Amino acid sequence: MVRNFKFAINQKKRLFLCYGIINFVITNSVLQISLFLTPVIVSTILSHAINIFLGTYFYGKKVFKVKVTNKSIKRYILLSLFLWGLNFAAIKYLYALGVNKNFAALCFLPILVSISYFVQNKYVFPNKFLVNNYS
Repeated sequence: MVRNFKFAINQKKRLFLCYGIINFVITNSVLQISLFLTPVIVSTILSHAINIFLGTYFYGKKVFKVKVTNKSIKRYILLSLFLWGLNFAAIKYLYALGVNKNFAALCFLPILVSISYFVQNKYVFPNKFLVNNYS
C-alpha cells in the first residue's frame, strides 16, 4: 500500500512536470515574445490567460485525474491570478534592480511551479482516492 502510494505521488509529479513543460513552452513563449512588444502587465496577463485554459485541462484531467468542475475552475483561476500577481511583482522588482525582465521571468519560474503544484494538489484538484487511480 505504501509503495503504491509512493508510486502514485511520483507518477503525479512526473505528469505534472511533463504537462508543465508543454504548458511552459506555450505560455512562456507568449510571455517572452510579448515582453518585447507590450508592457509587463499586458504580457503577464496574456500568458496567464493562456495558462488558465491549458492548465485546467492538463492538470485537472491529465495529471490529477479528476472531473473538472466549476469549483475547480474557479479555484484554478484564483490560483492563476495569485501567481500572475506574484510573477508581475517579481519581474517588476528584479527589473528595477537592473535584471533583464526576460531573464527575471525565467529565474522566477521554479518558484511559481512549486507553488502551483502544491496548491493544485491540495486545493484546486484534490483527489482523496489517489492510490486507486494508479493501481
